[in-house]
Amino acid sequence: MAAAGRAPAARAAARLRVASANVRELLDDTRALRALLREVAADVVCLQEVPTHPLAVHRLGDLASDVGLWVAAAGAAGAGTAVLTAARVDVRAAGVRALPVPRWRARRPVRRRGTAEAVVRVPLGEGWSTRVLVRSVHLGLDAAERLDHVGRLLPGAPVPGPCAPWSDAPLVVAGDLNEGPDGEGRQRLATVLADAAEVVGATFPTFPAAAPRRRLDAVLVDRRLSVTAVGTPRHPGAAAASDHLVVVADLLVPGDPAPVELSAG
Repeated sequence: MAAAGRAPAARAAARLRVASANVRELLDDTRALRALLREVAADVVCLQEVPTHPLAVHRLGDLASDVGLWVAAAGAAGAGTAVLTAARVDVRAAGVRALPVPRWRARRPVRRRGTAEAVVRVPLGEGWSTRVLVRSVHLGLDAAERLDHVGRLLPGAPVPGPCAPWSDAPLVVAGDLNEGPDGEGRQRLATVLADAAEVVGATFPTFPAAAPRRRLDAVLVDRRLSVTAVGTPRHPGAAAASDHLVVVADLLVPGDPAPVELSAG
């Protein structure tokens, strides 16, 4: 990866690699994108702008299969967000949900917004890590809308749907936030979640991919988790794969303190 950093030594924990990628409807060089995702070898991949047209939705499954991942969460309500997972990841629950937007703004139709989320754990010794709620987001272009949606995505906010039993689990929010670290929405998120890149001193711009100037894409992490590295793949096809760079964060997740299983049903 292009940037990395160090964090203080943590207690026994499992590595969880989370990647975020805005794939721009898969309109760019999908071979380059596939190569990037294979190189990243993430446990969880949070995608934004996946195809949602009925005649194109199969392309997400094709992408996941080609890079050795499974589609954990995707669907119309997620408005182009999705979560993919590796085979070693145990997905306890997953789903998509819409975020409220008006139909029109300034006499123009407003793009739908949503989130895809999954409750995951990874192997740790002879057991499992604690469960982590990972959320893929693609915030809007309107500042007031972004702030409203951030309030619905913060830790402690209601989590309708299959992930509801794990609303108090450590949270990871990854995606295209459509504003930089000084934005009002990002500032509110920073009150409860840590910017992984800032934790390890490895910030870098992510947009546009060909000549990055703005850091719109980020992985934000519950402070109960540790961050060991953040970066973007050094791959010659990075700028061809999409108009956003991929962001990759290595996290340390502590062991599960309670072996009792919760039923997602």
